[in-house]
Amino acid sequence: MTKPLRLVLADDHEVTRAGFVAMLGGCDEFEVVGQAADGDSALQLCESLQPDIAILDIRMPGLNGLGAARLLQQRLPHLKVMMFTMYDSPEHLEAAIGAGAVGYLLKDATRDEVIAALRRVAAGEEALNSAVSARLLRRIADRSSTGAPPTDALTNRERQVLGLVAGGFSNREIGEKLGITAGTVKTHVAKLGVADRTQAAVRGIALGLVAQPAADWPGAAP
Repeated sequence: MTKPLRLVLADDHEVTRAGFVAMLGGCDEFEVVGQAADGDSALQLCESLQPDIAILDIRMPGLNGLGAARLLQQRLPHLKVMMFTMYDSPEHLEAAIGAGAVGYLLKDATRDEVIAALRRVAAGEEALNSAVSARLLRRIADRSSTGAPPTDALTNRERQVLGLVAGGFSNREIGEKLGITAGTVKTHVAKLGVADRTQAAVRGIALGLVAQPAADWPGAAP
């Protein structure tokens, strides 16, 4: 008998995690071997449990799903990452792909859709929500037709901050790297016109501004 594929699930809502586990009930192909409520815990679980697939919510306290996905791809390149999210926007899908995710599933998906997506990811294929993917393709086409560089309106410091936020670093870590206070970092993020750090990470990844962690940075892989 083939062993089930091992999953780590990260979502800050316990009810969502319980619902996902219940949804897989009766499906012997997959087993949730670890659960986390934030990105940092998800990293630790994946490093210790070595699962086949990590399923991450995008918006979580501390290290969000995008930052966790990017660090997982650096530390565990064999691991497949799937986003399980409420965000049905092309911006979030683009950011998820940029962070290394090969699956993008909305939380209103049916049981059959969840299992089918997991099977595709396990087989080495991509499993991206078709409706959101179509909107992303239109967005990319529209952006290409304008020919306008998307980062023109940002200052050099804003690009630095945005790239580090997208890389999964906290305000304190960014401040230490750039020699500014965490409060100043927060002010820069606010000036970017985004609702929160998750939106900032989405924008930074979509614009290709993600800063790769050096070995001596906080949170960098050993």
